[in-house]
Amino acid sequence: MEMMWFEWKKIFERRLNVISMLLGYVLIGVCVFSYITMASFYDEETDSYLKGLEAIRAHQEWAKGQPGVISEEYAAQVIEQIQGYGMDLESDEAYAKIIRPMGHIVYFLANNYTDMQEQMVDRNVLMEIDSAKDAGFYQRRMDKIRDYLNMDFSYGNYTEGEKEYWIKKAENIVTPFAWGDKCIMDMVWDTVTISFYLLFVVVICVSSVFASEYESGAAFLLLTARYGKDRLIYTKIAVSVLFTMGYLSVGIGLAVGIIGILFGFPGANLPVQLYDSVIPYQLTIGQGCIAGLGFALLIGISITLVLLLCSARLRSSLATLAAGMVLIAAPAFFPMSSGSRVWNQINYLFPVRAVNFKEMLEQFVSYTVGSHVISYVGMAVIVYVGIGIGALLMIRRGFVRE
Repeated sequence: MEMMWFEWKKIFERRLNVISMLLGYVLIGVCVFSYITMASFYDEETDSYLKGLEAIRAHQEWAKGQPGVISEEYAAQVIEQIQGYGMDLESDEAYAKIIRPMGHIVYFLANNYTDMQEQMVDRNVLMEIDSAKDAGFYQRRMDKIRDYLNMDFSYGNYTEGEKEYWIKKAENIVTPFAWGDKCIMDMVWDTVTISFYLLFVVVICVSSVFASEYESGAAFLLLTARYGKDRLIYTKIAVSVLFTMGYLSVGIGLAVGIIGILFGFPGANLPVQLYDSVIPYQLTIGQGCIAGLGFALLIGISITLVLLLCSARLRSSLATLAAGMVLIAAPAFFPMSSGSRVWNQINYLFPVRAVNFKEMLEQFVSYTVGSHVISYVGMAVIVYVGIGIGALLMIRRGFVRE
């Protein structure tokens, strides 16, 4: 216990660590404040936008008048209403008279009928649908997924096993989708995603855990002590992992807690398919936020263990710090390949991409191992657990080597 207290003290005594931790929490606070103050809602009665708390309350009132689900009948009714205006939906006039008053439902429906290869939502696709015959919202969703999986890609096509896997997964999603306002849960999920930036704080605080002992000359004395080659090392590892878990959990937990105290969590039971109807994972938005935080913690722990290995082997806090920053930031600049599916599959697993759980859910990325197909989410868990365990097993050897 005394050894753990000493290690905790070393983390919190470094001025750079404390400043970094405070700045990380300030960032969260600023983001949450901006999410609340920048919330907006178009009020038809006054023909103006409400802002901040007033807008959030208006969103909640709006939700009370919405249908409980996106039924085929409701989708066809909305499409027919839109078509009745006979406008170019990409025009400013259509935005003012149709899209702005009707809100998110227009984008949600248009996105469902827009091809998955398109970079932008084609709103005019709604004008091409015969709402009386082939609106087929949920059938179109499945056709869209099948069309995408059967496309020819320059970097390689989906195997028959992968196609079957994704189609079955998408078909198992419960329909019709529940419908409502997700304004508050958008804030919660965006707050959880901020955890990526807190990883930079973790890098700063953990990079010196082993290296500082060599830099101060204490390592040679510690290694000759009774517990220097085992209990001390395990204590450093345990404290570092607990610090990472605690720092991320407390920061995100407090921010989400403030949102919950102010507004509650309406919309937590809505399906993640409201972000994109083709998402093939059966989750509510609330479950998605919890899973996103879990992913952030898993990635944070894995990065912590890798940094401890670097700190033990490189014996330089600065070199470990640089390695950690490169590991987190550099992959953001790695482009996807037009000719190598393997590279793309690797690229998706870097922390900068894997920490964004919402985007992970929207990707039909899979990995084939023999006859087994593993989803993007499943492979990310396997990879980060494997990396963490591998680094953990090598830390001791790195610190005590001659």
